[in-house]
Amino acid sequence: MKGLLIVCEGLDCSGKTTAINKLLNHNNEKYVYSKGIGSDTFIGRISRKFHCTLMFFIELIYFTFTKIKPNLKKGKIILQDRYDVSITSYVPLTNKWYNKFVIKIFKKFVIKPSAIVYFHLPLKERIKRLKNKGAKYELILANNPNLITLREKEYLKWYEEFNGFKIKIDTKKNDILKTTKILLEFIGTNLFY
Repeated sequence: MKGLLIVCEGLDCSGKTTAINKLLNHNNEKYVYSKGIGSDTFIGRISRKFHCTLMFFIELIYFTFTKIKPNLKKGKIILQDRYDVSITSYVPLTNKWYNKFVIKIFKKFVIKPSAIVYFHLPLKERIKRLKNKGAKYELILANNPNLITLREKEYLKWYEEFNGFKIKIDTKKNDILKTTKILLEFIGTNLFY
């Protein structure tokens, strides 16, 4: 593969999609945006309607073969908005035996990222942003901080275990322009070329 797969992860309202969109405005010929789960495709609409580990992985694998692999072969830099950790961080749901089985099978088809960017946000600020967004799922999270903490723990574990180029961006300390600049500098460093 000639291109790069940059996985941008973080819990809801952490600013990853906004930063990616700003970056795409900077140079959209070089980059390709890929929505990992919850996309507006037929499969994405089904996975949003029937929330389950199996459907989320089907959607991710669909994008792996239709968007990620072809664009990597073309030498593009893929900015992946949500990847497998977005699915596996849904604890305690993913701790059920059948979901563990699905994760084990489907993880074999997931491409290892060239680098990861973890968008982090302190709990208080996250709850505030979730409440401001006000959608059903965001309000469930805002009213159940223990779910946020569980998912955050999984994200941190994923970040620490990743053996490769990585960066953690605190989106409370950095506004969207600074966050986008950090992301652009990270991708453009000599580490990749």
